This record gives sequence, structure tokens and C-alpha cells, in this order.
Amino acid sequence: MSFFDGKVEPEWNTNLKLGTIIIAVMSCFRIALRAIIQTCISQGAWIWVSGFRKGRLEARLEDFKLFDEASAGLWGSVVLIWRMRGKHLACVGAAISILAQGFETFSSQMVVIDEEATPLMNDNGMDTLPAQPPPRAETWHNVVQRGVGGDLSLSLSTKASIYDGIISKTIPTVPVACSTANCTWPPFPTLAICGNCTERLFRSSCDLQDGCTYTMPSGTSLSEPTGAVPGFRFTATPSNSSMGALNSNSQAYISVFDIMSVSQTLSKPRVRAYECALWFCLQSYRVTVRNGIQNSVTIANWSKTEFSAQMGSHYNEFIFVDIPPALHADDRARYAIPIDSIEVLRTFTNSLMSGNASGIGGAVTYSSDWIEAMVDATSDIEGWIARLSLSMTNDIRQSGIVSTNVSAYSGTAYVMAPHVRVNWYWVVYPMTLMIMAFCYLGQTV
Repeated sequence: MSFFDGKVEPEWNTNLKLGTIIIAVMSCFRIALRAIIQTCISQGAWIWVSGFRKGRLEARLEDFKLFDEASAGLWGSVVLIWRMRGKHLACVGAAISILAQGFETFSSQMVVIDEEATPLMNDNGMDTLPAQPPPRAETWHNVVQRGVGGDLSLSLSTKASIYDGIISKTIPTVPVACSTANCTWPPFPTLAICGNCTERLFRSSCDLQDGCTYTMPSGTSLSEPTGAVPGFRFTATPSNSSMGALNSNSQAYISVFDIMSVSQTLSKPRVRAYECALWFCLQSYRVTVRNGIQNSVTIANWSKTEFSAQMGSHYNEFIFVDIPPALHADDRARYAIPIDSIEVLRTFTNSLMSGNASGIGGAVTYSSDWIEAMVDATSDIEGWIARLSLSMTNDIRQSGIVSTNVSAYSGTAYVMAPHVRVNWYWVVYPMTLMIMAFCYLGQTV
């Protein structure tokens, strides 16, 4: 049992399993134990009679019947112990016979079979069958040229991911392939999109003639005229102060834009001002599938880049450098984004992050559907930018390019299989009975 403890239940053929062998062994064990006890108790009758002879007393014939019944069953053993008051060696055998009545119950609990996940093996049972590597990207150039000599444009899948990220209330992670409903993968890095929105200070300027103007450090502003009916105003625009960030070589920015809103009430206005940014980054994920439910956790991210001029087959691009071990990146991998991919993505994103909304008494007019979605998201701006980043990341992982060995990030598929579990505390009982039986046999002989 020790050899099989914690391992997959062996199955030599359809009719012969470990449970069958254990039942057979325990049956032989019980028969042997019973034979020893019966023989010793029967011998105890002659020991009892010889004791009478030495004392010159006559033994009764019914004493042989007493010992014979004790060797045959539970009631006879109880009567023998009562009659002998526990003072004869045969009482030990009778006690063992009584305790042995629970042998089947204890032996059935010694080994249990639990269904546990075990790596899926191939037909020869020697090697595990890996789960397919999850979608990931080391570089991304999902742009197309419109017409002969035309401008570059984003592919439809990337546009759809941006639309979906702006409007949708929930964004799922990229699904992974797991044929057995239970899989694990090692941590893996991928090109991704990071984003955040930071609340910014603003300057208020009011006078009796023109009303109030609220201005962010970047120059983005909203005005509320004097005597205006209480209402709502909203604007989103690429940030004028972002040129320094967009020209930085240490971080591959896609877009930096301002979001500002003013809600005018009878008491006082409520102003919200945010500066949001999207940029390329590296993220490391840990993905598992349990009972068909996928769980994906981001365990690390990295944004440091440097510019690399066009060389050979490589474009002018940003290359990720000084990648820490926490990203689990292969040393041979080259994570990079071409400059033209960033510029095309920036142009398209900025066109959506520009617009206005205004309204009175709940009747709001929006310049576009994207602005309407952004207005709805102002109560949870961090959640909105996270959904947009995830949606764009999903497209990059599915449409990006991988040049290194993808099998390095293959997972392990598991299937539910019966495992042997030995309850060693249940083994103590039958083993104790056997030891007592052999000691009893030694004393009797």
C-alpha cells in the first residue's frame, strides 16, 4: 500500500484492480487470523483440563463445549471471558476474536479512491501531452495599406477592439485552448497595452460678465456662462501637454488625452478633470483553467523602452530593455513595436478621444457614441481605462507576432483520475490484531 499511496490507481485489466487485490489480501489475512485464534483457543481447552489434573480435580465435559463455542463465534468468546473472569490465557484469544468482528469495517477504510487531477499522458503512458501555448505577442504590426501607395490604416480587428473597449461594460480575457477542462501554464510575457487616468488640478476663472471658465494645466477648458440654466458640459481632447511624453524614448506612448466635465447645480458646480494615457508595455500572466473556468492574473508589467533606428529587417521601433526576471521573458526574445504602428494607432485613437457633450435637465447631446460612453464612465474612470487597455491587449495578443520558441510556454493538461489514498490510522487496528494473535500463539505453544 505504501508503494501505491498518492499515485494513480493501477488497473491491470478491466477486471483486476487494486481494490480487488486488497479485498483478496484482507480476506486471506482475516482467514489466517481466525485460524490462529481458533487453534489457540482449542488448545486452551487442554491447558485448562491439564490444570485441573494437576490440582487433582475433575474437569467437566461442558468445559470443552465452552472452549469450542469460544473458538467459533462472538457469543462463545464473551461467555468464556465471563466464566474465566479473564484469568486464563484463553481469554486473550477470546478478546482477539471479539475485536476481530470489526475487521471488515476497518479494512474497508484502509484504502480510499479519490478523483484528482493528473497530467494527461500520451498513448504510451510515458510523456505528458502539453496544452497549447496561450496567445501572446513579441511584436505587433497589425496595419494595412489602403490602395496602391495609400496611407497605412489599422486592421478591422484592432479598430473593433478599441470600439469594444470604449463602449462595453465588461471585457473578457483572451480564451486559451484546454481540451480537458483543467490546465495550467507557466507564467508568460506578452506585448500589451497599459493605461491609467489621473485626476488633475484645474484653475477657475470667474467674472460677472463672462461667467466661469475651468482650465487644466494642458489648456483644456470648459466654460459656464453667467445666468446659464443648470446643466452638464463635457469635453475630451488629446492633451496639449502630452507632446513631451509622446516624444519620449523611454516609454512607448500611444495617446495622452484630457477628460473634463462640469455639472452645474443650483448650489455650486461640480468639476472633474482627468488626464488619461495609453502606452505599450509588457505584461506577464499566470493562467489556469479549473473545471472549464479560466482564471487569468497579471503578475508583473514593464514599460521601459529605447528607440532603435531601422536596421536590416527591423523598422524604426521601440525596444523593451532591462526586462526584469519577474516578467519570465526568454533571453532570446526581442519585444519591440514599430514606430509606424504606434503612429497609426495614435491617429485612430485620438480621433475617438475628441468630442463634446452638453445637456440640460437630463437631455444630453453627444458628439459621438464614443463620447457618450466616456461620459457614462466618468463615475468609474479607472475601470473604463482598464477595460479599454484589456480589449486592446486582447487584440495584440491574437494578432501579434512571436519569433521565439512558443513551446517554452506550453501548459499541462489534466484529467480527473482515481488516486489511491491510504488511511494509515485505519491500518493500525488489523496490524495490532495480527501482532496480538502471534504473541498469543507463542504463549499457547
